[in-house]
Amino acid sequence: MRIAYIILAHNYPEQLVRLIFNLNTDDVSFFIHIDKKTDKAIYYQIFSQLNKLSNVFFVKRYNSQWGSFNLVKATLEAINVIGKTGLEFDYAIFLSGQDYLIKTNAYIKRFLQENQGKEFIEYFPLPDSQWKEGGLIRIEYWHIYWNNQYFCIPEKREFKSHIVSFLYSFLILPLFKKRKLPEGFAIYGGSQFWCLTGECIKWINIFVKQNPKFVKRFNYTYCTDEIFFQTLILNSPFKDKVVNDNLKYIDWGGDINAYHPIILEKKDFEKIRQSEKLFARKFDSSKDSDILDMIDKMILLGK
Repeated sequence: MRIAYIILAHNYPEQLVRLIFNLNTDDVSFFIHIDKKTDKAIYYQIFSQLNKLSNVFFVKRYNSQWGSFNLVKATLEAINVIGKTGLEFDYAIFLSGQDYLIKTNAYIKRFLQENQGKEFIEYFPLPDSQWKEGGLIRIEYWHIYWNNQYFCIPEKREFKSHIVSFLYSFLILPLFKKRKLPEGFAIYGGSQFWCLTGECIKWINIFVKQNPKFVKRFNYTYCTDEIFFQTLILNSPFKDKVVNDNLKYIDWGGDINAYHPIILEKKDFEKIRQSEKLFARKFDSSKDSDILDMIDKMILLGK
């Protein structure tokens, strides 16, 4: 079972290196994107520890602001690099630098072997009540990040300055109309993380190169990474092979409207151990490194 891990990271170099070393087995490769905003010292700390591994590839860096289109561009760049290597993979698994495996590598490979040909990605058709205004506002409106602020246009907005509010309402808003949805595509949303077959990854790489207008349409979309791949795959020849599961244990703290999942700590260990998922997020070793030690000792090493 040959696996390509795509990992988007921006911080926590020791945690990222630990993740990779624990996943590093035969027939596994890593395609790593480090946020362009990441401090140079952190980047070189990661690079110096990993660049000697022949199965580690660093991809072109983007300024991957949370929720921005560049997250999709970084992921597509990793997919493109996978194609350029000429290496064949049975599956590509998309992780963040704050994820961690909660099953052994042997278990992960056996699971994928037993489910060969299935595509794993969380999805739900939009509109859906769990997202603001059904979620279509994410793709129908213009979402622009400027001067350290997000603007959702043509959504009405008031500013502290009456003059700015006037200019926004009467000069800016009339220039931006609601955007049309991609023609011929049903729209889906879900978690940004997935596990896809090598065949599906190849198809995605070819499709985005042949359809640049489709890709460009998702620019200025809010949290594009939670819509782009769902919409693409659920409208693809692979749609009937999709399993609605991202194979990742995530705790949102009971708040479906939360922007970020809770940080997992040692108090969460039993829930993690009992989970049937392959990976978990989100970990922060600067707040609690014991949980990673517990996973290593009692799950990965089985002691």
